[in-house]
Amino acid sequence: MEVKAVFVDAAGTLLRPREPVGITYSRFARQYGYHSDPVRVEARFRDALRRHRGQPQRGDGRGYWRPVVSESLGIHDEAVFEALYHWYATPKAWWIDTGALALLAKLAREGVRLGIISNWDSRLRILYTRFALDRMFPVLICSSEVGVEKPDPWIFRIACRCAGVRPREAIHIGDDKDHDVQGATEAGLVGLPFDEELGWNQLQERIQAVRRLPYF
Repeated sequence: MEVKAVFVDAAGTLLRPREPVGITYSRFARQYGYHSDPVRVEARFRDALRRHRGQPQRGDGRGYWRPVVSESLGIHDEAVFEALYHWYATPKAWWIDTGALALLAKLAREGVRLGIISNWDSRLRILYTRFALDRMFPVLICSSEVGVEKPDPWIFRIACRCAGVRPREAIHIGDDKDHDVQGATEAGLVGLPFDEELGWNQLQERIQAVRRLPYF
């Protein structure tokens, strides 16, 4: 199979929080006089994400994230929310997997077109610029900008159209089995799962395996 484009998910795959969310939330809340257990906050955060799963992150994402933050901390304080909201729009809140950059840079040198497909609010565009990701990823498809989210096949097809490739010529990598892997597969791409424990080395082998597949 000729692989002409490789797309990656952003949060949880390419970009990851520098510290557990429970620690960050608790630290910011403490600055406003609230004291909470980071472990409990982390657990409530994951529960809140599950409850709000499927709700679109429209525009700047405040409508989506405000209840998530509130439910995670057990407080309703706009000042705390705004402080956290702006923190996650800065590069200091995130780190990029160097293994990912090494593999993707190698693919780019081989002529493979790279892109990001993400369910994220408008802050992703800020991070995209501040991290200079536009130098490596000429295609950025952010759900809040195109009005459709993974696993809807249309978001993957929009990415393919922007990259100038057919879905069957593209791979999408992500950490969410339903949104990334199954969604991409149903759109006609090859969906590959990212496993944090295995890292990006195993993805290099899997991409090469896809390239050895007969063209269909």
